Amino acid sequence: MQRENQTQRLTFSASMTALGVILLLLGSMLPGMRVACAAVAGVAASLVVIRCGLLYALLSVVATAVLSFLLVPAKELALLYAVFFGPYALVKNLIERLHRLPLEWILKLVYCGTVAAMLFRLSEQVLAMVPEMLAAHFWLYLPAVLLIFAAYDIVFSKWIGYLFQRLHIR
Repeated sequence: MQRENQTQRLTFSASMTALGVILLLLGSMLPGMRVACAAVAGVAASLVVIRCGLLYALLSVVATAVLSFLLVPAKELALLYAVFFGPYALVKNLIERLHRLPLEWILKLVYCGTVAAMLFRLSEQVLAMVPEMLAAHFWLYLPAVLLIFAAYDIVFSKWIGYLFQRLHIR
C-alpha cells in the first residue's frame, strides 16, 4: 500500500514536470506568451505541492528547470521559471502556512521584489521581455512587477481553491 502511494506521487510529479517543460517549450514558440507560459508552468508545480507534498514538488521544480535549460530554446524562459515561477509554488505554500495575511503579503512581496531586482540586474535576456520604458528605469520596473505579481498571486490562490473545491484534489 505504501509503495503504491509513492508510485502514484512519483508518476504525478513526473507528469507535471513534463507538462511544465511542454509549457515552457510552447512559450518559446509564442514570443508574446512567454511570461504567461512560465506562470502556468509554475501552477503545474503547485499541483505537485498540493497532491504530493513539498519534497516531490521540489524535485519536480528542479527537474523542470534542468530539462528546460537543456530543451527549451528560449533560455530566458527557463531562467524565469527556475528562479521565479517554479520556486514560487514552494515559497507560497510555506508562507501561507503562517495564516497571518499581512505578514504573508509582506513576505511574498519581498520574495518577488528580491527576485525581480536580481533578474533586472543580472539578466539582459529576461529584461528583454520587459517593455522598454520599464526596462530603462528600475523605479518604474519594480512597482509594475509587484502590482502584476499581486494580481498573479490572487489568481493563483483562486485557482488552487477551485481545484480543492471542484476537483477534490488531495
